[in-house]
Amino acid sequence: MRYYSLHSPLVSAFGQIYTELQNMLAELEKGAKIEMALAETPLFGVLAHGYQPPRRFNVDITLEGKRHYTSFSVFPSINNEITDQVYRPILGEVEHLPPGLIVSIYAPLRSYLKRNKPDVFVRVQEAVVNTQDREYAVLGDPLVHVILPLLPSPDQEMLLAAGRQAFINDFGFAPKGLWLPETAVSKEVLASARSAGYEFVPLRDSQVTNIPSGTCLDAKHNVCVVKTAKNQEMAVLLGNSGLSGFVSFQPWSTYNAEGFMAGRQRIEQRSGSNALMMMDLERFGHHQKGANDFLKRILEIQEGYGFSPINMRQVLEAKDWRREKTYVDVKDNTSWSCPHALGRWTGQCGCDCDNPTEFTKHIKQEFYETLTKMNEFVNTSLNSRFPGWRSEFSNLFVTFADDIFTGTNFGPSLDQVVKSAGGDEAKTKLYLAKMEVMVGMTSCGWFFGADERPERSIPSSMIQGVKNLLPEFYI
Repeated sequence: MRYYSLHSPLVSAFGQIYTELQNMLAELEKGAKIEMALAETPLFGVLAHGYQPPRRFNVDITLEGKRHYTSFSVFPSINNEITDQVYRPILGEVEHLPPGLIVSIYAPLRSYLKRNKPDVFVRVQEAVVNTQDREYAVLGDPLVHVILPLLPSPDQEMLLAAGRQAFINDFGFAPKGLWLPETAVSKEVLASARSAGYEFVPLRDSQVTNIPSGTCLDAKHNVCVVKTAKNQEMAVLLGNSGLSGFVSFQPWSTYNAEGFMAGRQRIEQRSGSNALMMMDLERFGHHQKGANDFLKRILEIQEGYGFSPINMRQVLEAKDWRREKTYVDVKDNTSWSCPHALGRWTGQCGCDCDNPTEFTKHIKQEFYETLTKMNEFVNTSLNSRFPGWRSEFSNLFVTFADDIFTGTNFGPSLDQVVKSAGGDEAKTKLYLAKMEVMVGMTSCGWFFGADERPERSIPSSMIQGVKNLLPEFYI
């Protein structure tokens, strides 16, 4: 009989194989438990968009002997009110985000909190970091709230990379999901998002089509897959359009958390209806006072009504989902607030509750076309004069984002950084013009349809600023 030393290669090999088998069995058991939980329990959750636009902008700098000054101010005091009503109680007075809440905390909002409510921001950071599977629960953004399908692909990719870096700087980890501004989507945008490292996006169920015959996108199967413009796969988490609209626009729907959840339970048992609602976070406490308590309560009691809180890590790792994916198409150039080829932001439709006049639609169209032409001019100038500029610009945009979004004069500092890297004032002017164009395209400048809305000063001020910077540009 042959005996082997405990340290012989054969014994070591057997030990390694045994360890690997144990790990494989543990993974299989974990996967089976996830699959069983997802199969047995309908999913519930709130997909919430936390965002405020830049409410102040200020640049005052002399370049090439000429003073450049541009600014705007849009309801600067309202962020303080919304912070006390929404962000502090929901995100800043909890140890961790509640299970079932998937939320975006957009860069301009984070900048406001850092500069004006640092105590709240620190609490929000702590709550996010303490959240289980936080990479899947807190979503990234493209730094500025612009309608991405209306931008050329290189700009989409640059903004998504910049937004992801700014998120990492603030929270210390890279997000797996992306909240598209206004959920405005196209296959090209999804390709840009995939290239930036994102694995899923939330959309309203009204934004997908070609659902396979016999497939029920119910509360158990509401994560689909779309092919991007580059034939990559992107997971899509679908919010229920009907339920979302009901909660968003019917104040009485949030009066009674227990009654609301009992209703969701009855509907799910009767029809299997998708129970994921998708709306602005500000709905809970700002648009309706006290509704922040309703939000907390429904997430607290959801499991008692037979639901399992949505967890995108579990969903994406579940073996049955990976084996039986539901492939759908996205409706290119749609958003959750405009299905008409994004006409709300191009002046081509009257798609909002304010019923815009023809004059207002003309102004919107003019702003969109002017900023688009300015963007093309600036991109062409930078490409020809400073090839490879995008990486440097992206880093600068992230570096000065807090100043840009809070009305701090960042012009002289930008010029100093550009020159210290070997650039000149001509480069500073083009970089500043690019930043002003991107801020000018903030979606809020077009969202509201009433005449003389103050948000219209965002695109109008930035257009005037770029004309001042680049007098060689003509429409």
